[in-house]
Amino acid sequence: MVYLNNSLVLRMIMFDNISRMTPARTATGGQPLETTEKIPQSTDLSGLIRNSQSGNLEAFEQLYSLYKKKVYGLAFNLTSNHQTAEDLVQDIFVKIFSSLKDMDQPELFPAWVYRISLNTCYSYLRRQKILEKKYEVLTPIDEGQRDQTFDSRQNDLSQAINEAISLLPEKLRTIFILHEVDGLTHDEIATVVGCQVGTSKSQLFKARMKLRKILGKKRLLEGVGQ
Repeated sequence: MVYLNNSLVLRMIMFDNISRMTPARTATGGQPLETTEKIPQSTDLSGLIRNSQSGNLEAFEQLYSLYKKKVYGLAFNLTSNHQTAEDLVQDIFVKIFSSLKDMDQPELFPAWVYRISLNTCYSYLRRQKILEKKYEVLTPIDEGQRDQTFDSRQNDLSQAINEAISLLPEKLRTIFILHEVDGLTHDEIATVVGCQVGTSKSQLFKARMKLRKILGKKRLLEGVGQ
């Protein structure tokens, strides 16, 4: 597992030519996630998909083995919870298995997996948000109290970075995670989320600027780039 020091993580937010970051330890006590590696070029993806469509469970298990780490990493980065991520992985692969018969372009399979993963994760997060709002009606929480969860751990730079990412709007957070954590190119991101390449680039820029603003308020960018 590759770890980047705090200075490099902050530089990544500030500049375009930095290597992919390894997300830091989260509030749930989870381990940092690795940059997701690429699928080996020697993998016969077309053959695995074709055999899976024919009902070959061994072939589907191979597809699962190839992509489970990517899917889990994405789910964990969006939810910051190991158990939730594991549950979402199961839901995602059930959907993949159920819809695989409709996949007729193997070259689009990786983007298709990402799209199903994102949709499943965000559906979960939206449901949780609705439940939280209903709960807040029953037990109102002082708005000032929420900010303290971020402030209370200001000495933990890794935690602060993770929390800053979690505060990004959904679209910006998606682009940032896909590009900086999963290592997707802007062309790949455009295919996954259904946007223009230019939109992906501008959203990544906005995400970095917002992260700089959030971390700047905590005086965490001092000395970076000097």
